[in-house]
Amino acid sequence: MVYPHTIQPHRMIWKGSCKPQDLPETVAREMSEAQREVTGYWYSLKPAEGLPARSRFDPLEVWTRVASITLLQVLGDGEDIVFRLVGQDFADRAGSNLRGQRFTKVGNPDEVPQIQAALKDMLRDPRPVLHAGTLSTFDRGHVGYRRLAVGFAEQDGGPLAHILCCYAFES
Repeated sequence: MVYPHTIQPHRMIWKGSCKPQDLPETVAREMSEAQREVTGYWYSLKPAEGLPARSRFDPLEVWTRVASITLLQVLGDGEDIVFRLVGQDFADRAGSNLRGQRFTKVGNPDEVPQIQAALKDMLRDPRPVLHAGTLSTFDRGHVGYRRLAVGFAEQDGGPLAHILCCYAFES
């Protein structure tokens, strides 16, 4: 997807909890087709209360979108994340496949507190988030993106334990 303007680093576009068909039009326009598809899939897994279990996520259900997906495991109270699944498009844009790596070991140390604050916010309020930014933490500030983040628990209805991100990159 090509965006006609330069993305401002680290800007929240939307945080909400509505199904793709109920998204405000301004938000839907900001999302890529892949992000709308992943949102719909996530909602199909969501229990009546709380977050869906990570074990319910089947990458084959969104296999055409896997290249733009990362799956992150949240450690402790948001002090770190581990990259568990890293799609090829994300790996190419970030400059390496970060699977199995901790963010605090591979990210720009100056940006770690900002990421930890965002994690803690998502732990407190695990609604889906659409965010715009750049991959500056991986020395790729020229790579702009829109990132949809949705949460998963260890068990249906449990607290946030994993974050699935679907990226739409600028050309």
